[in-house]
Amino acid sequence: MDEIVADHKKWFKGIDSLRFILALIVLLSHFKDPFSAQLISSSSHAVRVFGYLLDNAFDGTAAVIAFFIISGFVIHYPNKNGILNVKKFWIRRFVRIFVPLIVVYLIGIKFGHPDKAVVWSLICELIYYAIYPFMVKIKLSWFYKFLIAYAVAAIVIIIGAHNDVASLFKQADSKYHGYYWQLGIFLTWIVGLPVWLLGVLLAEHIDKLHTISFSKVLLYRIGVIVLSCFFTIAKVYLFTSYILSMNLLAIFIYKWLQAETVYFKHRQPIPWLEKMGKFSYSLYLCHPIIYLVLGFWLSNTFITYPIFIIATIFISWLFYLGVERPSHLLAIAISKKISD
Repeated sequence: MDEIVADHKKWFKGIDSLRFILALIVLLSHFKDPFSAQLISSSSHAVRVFGYLLDNAFDGTAAVIAFFIISGFVIHYPNKNGILNVKKFWIRRFVRIFVPLIVVYLIGIKFGHPDKAVVWSLICELIYYAIYPFMVKIKLSWFYKFLIAYAVAAIVIIIGAHNDVASLFKQADSKYHGYYWQLGIFLTWIVGLPVWLLGVLLAEHIDKLHTISFSKVLLYRIGVIVLSCFFTIAKVYLFTSYILSMNLLAIFIYKWLQAETVYFKHRQPIPWLEKMGKFSYSLYLCHPIIYLVLGFWLSNTFITYPIFIIATIFISWLFYLGVERPSHLLAIAISKKISD
């Protein structure tokens, strides 16, 4: 969730808007939707089909894949010519991620750690931050680094997720798992590394791309929605595990994010959406615990479901003001002290 500047003075417009939308998709994928549940229980076949589509409309894992690409992009763009101070680089990234993460972890102890639903991806992010300065020193183009990482990830997936591979080919449950993070924190970062490196590739050539039509951006948006919805359904009904599908979907998500970034070079995003994106990390990190705690006082019904969503966004914003933003300032202060 780092800042990025297009010419080291201006933000890349639209990035914060995308972050908020992606965090909201993750939230909606974790919240139980009473509307889709009611439709699925209908006696009408057509209504049931619509209910299943609504139930699979928000693919949280695909949103995390997009987050990985954005992360690689915002980390690499300001450092394309090298990292001047590696220690400063690490401190600014680790402090701003760790402080909110530790706070949520401590809160989560009392509630059985619902935050586990999102922490796996943050562990991956921290590992990418840690190894990035070493990857910079490898005398290969970033494209070749991506290809090597993709091949290694494929080998790890085939070996580590062999039950999911078998389930796909047999179209039957052979100890099917289905999830992207099934290999645990020690191996999932390897699975996701080529996705993160797609963001680095995007940063490498984004300055050479200048124009794109709205119709093309719209096609990419529709394509991402359709494909992510398809892979969500395929995970449940076709034994197509996320660990097998998401790194393929990442290629299309990369093209979509490229289109969005180029499009907003010369256009203004929605101002309030950009502001909401400032606390997307807090929303992403806090929503599982907030949802659980709200459930102690509210039943999730047609009436209260929007309240769950609005209250979660509001409380996450408060967490941003009280924890995340101060952690940003602390990271900057410490890194400046080291520089001095």
